[in-house]
Amino acid sequence: MKIVIAGAGAVGFHLARELGAEGHGISVIDLDPDKLDHIRDRLDVLVVAGSTTQRAILEAAGTRDADLFIAVSNADEVNMLACAAAHNMGVRRTLARVRSSDFTNDNPLVDPLRLGITKFINPDEIAVDSIVALVDAPGSIDVGDFAGGEILLRSFILDAESRLCDRPLARLKEDFAGVQFLVASVQRDGQQIIPRGEDMLLAGDKVFLLMTLESLPVFRKIVSGTDRVQRVVIYGAERLGIRVAERLQDRTNVVLIDEDHDRCEQAARQLDKTLVLRGSPNDADIRGQGRLASTDFFISAGDNEEHNLILALLAKKRGAKRNIVVTADPDLVSLLDRLDIDAVINPRLTMAGRLLRFARGGRVQTVQKIGDSTAEVVEMVARHGAKAVGEQLRDLKLPQGALVGAIMREHEAFIPHGGTRVEEGDVVVAFVLPGLRDNIERVFARRGNLSFGDTTIQQSPHKA
Repeated sequence: MKIVIAGAGAVGFHLARELGAEGHGISVIDLDPDKLDHIRDRLDVLVVAGSTTQRAILEAAGTRDADLFIAVSNADEVNMLACAAAHNMGVRRTLARVRSSDFTNDNPLVDPLRLGITKFINPDEIAVDSIVALVDAPGSIDVGDFAGGEILLRSFILDAESRLCDRPLARLKEDFAGVQFLVASVQRDGQQIIPRGEDMLLAGDKVFLLMTLESLPVFRKIVSGTDRVQRVVIYGAERLGIRVAERLQDRTNVVLIDEDHDRCEQAARQLDKTLVLRGSPNDADIRGQGRLASTDFFISAGDNEEHNLILALLAKKRGAKRNIVVTADPDLVSLLDRLDIDAVINPRLTMAGRLLRFARGGRVQTVQKIGDSTAEVVEMVARHGAKAVGEQLRDLKLPQGALVGAIMREHEAFIPHGGTRVEEGDVVVAFVLPGLRDNIERVFARRGNLSFGDTTIQQSPHKA
């Protein structure tokens, strides 16, 4: 597939790297020669310097022959105009990054299809979805939703007091009979492991669970000891903070804090069930009114990233159970992971992940990287004529390091077992270690036979 990316910032670079690695032909357009040099030095893609709204530049990037056009510059209007121009040049699928909710809410100001745009992608809305998912599953580090939100991925660090610790996985299935969840993978000592029934979870493991939506309350009790979040404190009464408060205020107690008088006034008018406090979370009276010492989540979403980090660390020190930091700098994500920060949300990277979902399309609907590892969760549709259709999972002889974790069939999600027979049209969610995605896709999403070759993935050495 030939893909043109308009915008060479963090999102454009991430898209070019991921899609280029999958074998697609990539062109990147940008006005900034330094950004293009950064991409040229690291990726095998075509770079074109110039405006994404000029015919000659679009022609030079190969837009007329493109299958997909993605506009991710910092200017919403430029993205929309560039997509419209690409559509006029014959591109059938176009995606535009747009920050204004006027274009992406339930009653959009403009129908994107009338502009020749397949879909608007709003990075703030995607970041809000990620934050809300973390709050809904206290203790989670990574979150992912599949099959329209009916199948969930959640990860957490296992502590020594957990009821999951030092018990064979087969025993856990007995203890939680009827609960639709599966330990899909374990990250231990720098290795990603696909565990077997006789393996045990150990204190300090990073555990990845696939579960059905209805199992989420059980997950909350297992990981955090409660099925309900009582209080959330948000710092930053700007666009992102207000949207998070809007989503959460009907289900829990929400406090929104900001130093700016005008922002607080506006937030108070918009949020009828949220306590809005003007001041700093460092102020003793604000800490008291907001009950920071007993909050379940402290979310730093202000416009100053260094301030966000400091406030989140202080909130944790003063008694907040968990903290979430919002940062626009991709380079800070790995740094924050080493500090006492429970989760980091980068709107640019979360948006890039969503864009990749739409870019891939077809029978493979979603590919999500797992945390800081190279493992992936792949969502695909079992295709007519594929090797898997009509076969039991145990008879597919999937390679070590690949695991079918969940299936969605006719609007019902469930965790399969070895005797589950795959049906045409099943939405299959699989956990795969590096190098195996193409193999697992060929089994379920493509016609023809499969050869796994000599791929060998290390399995857990820990036995019950």
